[in-house]
Amino acid sequence: MRFLAVSFPHWPITAAGCSPSVSAAVIESGRVQHYSPAAYRDGVRTGQRRREAKGHSPELITLAPNPHLDAQQFEPIVATLIQVVPRLELTKPGLCTLAATGPARYYGGEVELIDELRCALEELGAQSLDTKHEAREISGARIGIADSRFGAQLAAEHGTDGYLVAPGRTREFLADLPISTLELDELSTIAHRLGIETLGQFAQLPTRSVLTRFGSAAATAHALARGLDPTPLAIHQPAVELAVSSELDPPAQRVDIASFAAKRLSAELIEILDRHGLACTQLRIEAATEHGEELCRIWRASPVFDAETIVERVRWQLSGWLDSTDPALAKPTAGVSLLRLIADEVAGANDLQISLWGELSQADRRAVRGLDRVSGLLGPAAVFTALISGGRSPADRVQLVPWGQPPPSIEPPMPWPGHVPEPMPSVIHPDPIPIEVHGVQGPVRVTSRGEISGSPTQLRQPGGNWAPVIAWAGPWLVDEHWWEPDTAQRVARFQLTTKAEVAEQSRAPVDVAAGASHAYLCCVQQNSWWIEATYD
Repeated sequence: MRFLAVSFPHWPITAAGCSPSVSAAVIESGRVQHYSPAAYRDGVRTGQRRREAKGHSPELITLAPNPHLDAQQFEPIVATLIQVVPRLELTKPGLCTLAATGPARYYGGEVELIDELRCALEELGAQSLDTKHEAREISGARIGIADSRFGAQLAAEHGTDGYLVAPGRTREFLADLPISTLELDELSTIAHRLGIETLGQFAQLPTRSVLTRFGSAAATAHALARGLDPTPLAIHQPAVELAVSSELDPPAQRVDIASFAAKRLSAELIEILDRHGLACTQLRIEAATEHGEELCRIWRASPVFDAETIVERVRWQLSGWLDSTDPALAKPTAGVSLLRLIADEVAGANDLQISLWGELSQADRRAVRGLDRVSGLLGPAAVFTALISGGRSPADRVQLVPWGQPPPSIEPPMPWPGHVPEPMPSVIHPDPIPIEVHGVQGPVRVTSRGEISGSPTQLRQPGGNWAPVIAWAGPWLVDEHWWEPDTAQRVARFQLTTKAEVAEQSRAPVDVAAGASHAYLCCVQQNSWWIEATYD
């Protein structure tokens, strides 16, 4: 089997209407997720914080993530490609794959297949210009063919004219790529410690040893590094069609109305799959209008679909069908009267491993399902997973990731000049508490060089009494946004302990674990004191 991948680099930037010559980046949770070629040339990279990216590219245009727009703008391209090949799988907006063996035979070869796809994209671009519609950078499409989906996607990244990996040479093609290409942070970390830097080195390890040491997820990654496509091996077509459908009366003209029906259908489909011990890896979304128009699209998950992911893909797809303003895409002339979800490809649920380092217990599985349900009822912004990342203040080091989304690449905890030493506080106040801190000669002040007017001796919170400061440490100075005069600020942080079992003052970091009952992390800005966090 041969696979073909069509990739549109930096698609979220393109979907937002930014030219490749403009420095732009998509910022999510304060970090760069996608960037334009111009931003890359300026030094902007994935994972950088906003201020670091701005330091590399002062003219950087920052964009908010908009998956709804990404899917909607990608729909005309998918509709064009599907006129050339009968079956197309969407991995995500900006990336789709297909089985290339059959289409290549039809068009006379793999090179001819690539030429047909490029001609179709060029016609779409010309049509956009003829209709004075906003032109899309579809000329930047990259196409690759290899013996596996993974290999084809990487081959697409290596050239714009179509990169063909010869049959049987996919493993050799992948050998020099870094192991981080697998996008498994835990595996990359442990492999680096073992001296394994490339996919070729990883592929040389015995399969049984990889499976025993790291689990089935790493074994799947090991197969990818060897140029194999393990997905078809675990996937089978069910004996009976696994599908759910709903008739919408009256027909839905808006995306939100049809998406409401998709929530119920997704729960029904997941329930059917659970009864059969299966998990959906490829979803087919079908819709019909009251005028008899039929719409169909295939989505692939990584690794499997859950109820929330299904609803998300249906909402994206319906937006592409119903809300599109692109004249190149034939918009339905009537509302959606029938919505159907089909588990096009499935895998045994026991064959899938959620954790890289081991299977979840039954209690953990119930907790995961409960969180999935809460997230499905209240939305993806209702449940978050807290991750520790790099930063100076405790608030900067806590990164909240919506439940069900893969964790982003986290910056290493060091070096961070000005960061507060361990241990980290247990409670971070969303709104810092204003306080007064006095010494023997009155209010304690901090100069721009970090010099203090006197040792803190007492602290008072709003409406409270003065409490003696028994121990203190600091200051830790941080200059933020120093290159932007309008937003530049200098912050000094202190650890203050009151009513603690500490006999003498010391400027060494406070041993919070030694039994301090009231220990605070305070910040000083323009000689105003605030409690930023509290230690247990």
